[in-house]
Formats: sequence, C-alpha cells, structure tokens
Amino acid sequence: MIFRSAVLLMAVSAAAAYYGKKPTEFVPQTCNKQCGANEVCEVQVCHVCVPEPPSCKNLQCKDTEFCEDTPTGPVCRRKTCAHIKCAAGEECKDTADGPDCVPDVPSCEGFFCRRGTNCYIRGGSPICLPNTCEVRECQHGLTCIDTPSGALCRRGKKTKGCGKKYCPPNTMCENGDDGPTCKII
Repeated sequence: MIFRSAVLLMAVSAAAAYYGKKPTEFVPQTCNKQCGANEVCEVQVCHVCVPEPPSCKNLQCKDTEFCEDTPTGPVCRRKTCAHIKCAAGEECKDTADGPDCVPDVPSCEGFFCRRGTNCYIRGGSPICLPNTCEVRECQHGLTCIDTPSGALCRRGKKTKGCGKKYCPPNTMCENGDDGPTCKII
C-alpha cells in the first residue's frame, strides 16, 4: 500500500510539473525558398512552392479600366468619373473611351427656359431672359429685330423711329441712339 501511494504521488507530481509549464510561444517561420513565376513560397511541413492565387497584383487591366478583387477572382471594370479627379476649371465627362477632363465652360445645354424666354450665358452662368432685343446679343454685322416670334438677328441696320416696330407685351418702343428698342413697361 505504501508502494501504491508513492507511485500515485509521483504520477500526480509529474502531471503537475508537465501541465504547470507555460507553452512555448509560436514563432511563424519565414519561407525562403525561391519559387517560379506565379508561385509563392508557403511553410507547410517544409517549404513548398504553390500556385499564387489570382489577384489584382498579377492582373494587368487597360488604361481605361481598374482592377477589383472579387471572391471569384480579379475583374477589370471600366473607369468612370468617380475614379478620377480633374484640375480646377475642368469637369469630368464619361465618354466612349472612358472618363475625360474637359474645360468647364458654361452652356445652355440641358438648361430649359419657359415659353417666351431664352437661355443666355451671363456672368458665367446660364440664365433665362425674355426673348427680346433688350437682352439678345447678335453677332457682328447683324441687327436685332423684335418680332411676334421673339428677337431675331438679321442683316441690315436699324431704322430710326417706332413707326412699324413690333414690341412684345408689357414693353413699349423707345427711340434711342441705337435706334428704336422695346423697353419693359
């Protein structure tokens, strides 16, 4: 019985000593094996070369595309204006060839005005103004004429006097240095 007690005491002491140790800290090994193209070194039981998983790192996209890693592998997607920044004074336009920075020139394109008014660029911005010669600017050599259809630019010179001059509603004809003009009442 003393012998059994001694063996049991030794077994308990050995277990306490074994389980009382702190586990050694795991230090990851670096893989230093030279691998071929499209392979990476991986530490398994030993150092082995495995095929490199496809990613944007090893996929070349066109200049008009960007690479996106997806769960099924890398994909080249078309760039849009959200992917580029333009310099001051330029704006981005999406074109068939991809996004492009173009001068930010104000225009009336897509700017709608109500009936009887036209879009004009004033102070660098589009604005709707009455369709009269008071606001219309004709090219050099043309004269503005108010008609029932609105202001028109025609060849010729203005005649003096309001005799046969048409003026739109809420305006009246006045003689000035540049000839008769319609002024808002």
